[in-house]
Amino acid sequence: MAKAELWHEIHSRFRLKEPKRSIARSLGISVQTVRRILRQSESRKYERKRKRKTLLSDYEGYIRKRLVALGYCAQDIFEELQEMGYQGSYETFKRYIQPLWEEDQREATLRFETPPGKQAQVDWDQCWMQIGAKHVKGHLFVTTLGYRRRLFVQATLDERLATFLECHLGAFDHFGGVPLEILYDNTKSVVVERDFKGCHQELSHLLHPNPTPYR
Repeated sequence: MAKAELWHEIHSRFRLKEPKRSIARSLGISVQTVRRILRQSESRKYERKRKRKTLLSDYEGYIRKRLVALGYCAQDIFEELQEMGYQGSYETFKRYIQPLWEEDQREATLRFETPPGKQAQVDWDQCWMQIGAKHVKGHLFVTTLGYRRRLFVQATLDERLATFLECHLGAFDHFGGVPLEILYDNTKSVVVERDFKGCHQELSHLLHPNPTPYR
C-alpha cells in the first residue's frame, strides 16, 4: 500500500472510532506505525519534479480543472486555451498534460472517507447520449459521499441552476438525508467569479439552511 493511501486508510478508520490495535492488525503493521501516522497532519503526497516555466505554466490551474470536467478531452481544452491567449502548438500541449493526467490518476486511487453524514462532493461531468435518432451531448450530475464513497449520478440535458438544484433534491432523496457540508469543484452553477486559479464555494445553506445528517 502506497504511503499516501496508507495515511488516508488509517486516518479514515480512526475517525470512525476503530481502535489503533485493530487498525494495525488488519493492515499488517505495528501499533507504533499507526500512532506515528496519526500524528502526521497530512499525507506525504507524490511531488513532480519542478519544471522550467513554459507557455503553459500560467494555465496549469485551469488545465487541471478542465481535464476532469471534460473527461481529459485534450482538443476541447486546447481550443479554450487558444481563446485565452495561448499561442503554442497542440503537440506541445499534449506533452504538457501527460504528467498531469498521470498524477491525477494516482490521486484518484487514494481512498478518502469522512464520518457518516459529514460531507459530500458534487460536480458535473459530460458524456454523449443517443436520444432517438440524435446523438447529443449529455450532462452528468455526480454526488459522492465521503463515507464509503457512495455515489449518485443523474443524467440531464443542461447544467442550468434550476436543474442543478433539482438534482440535489434527487441525491438527498436517494441517500435519505442531507450531509452537513458539500464541496464543489469550480462548477459553473456555483462559481460567481472565475480567476482561472480554481475556487471552491459551498451552496449547502441555499439548499437546506438546517441540514439533518443522514445515518
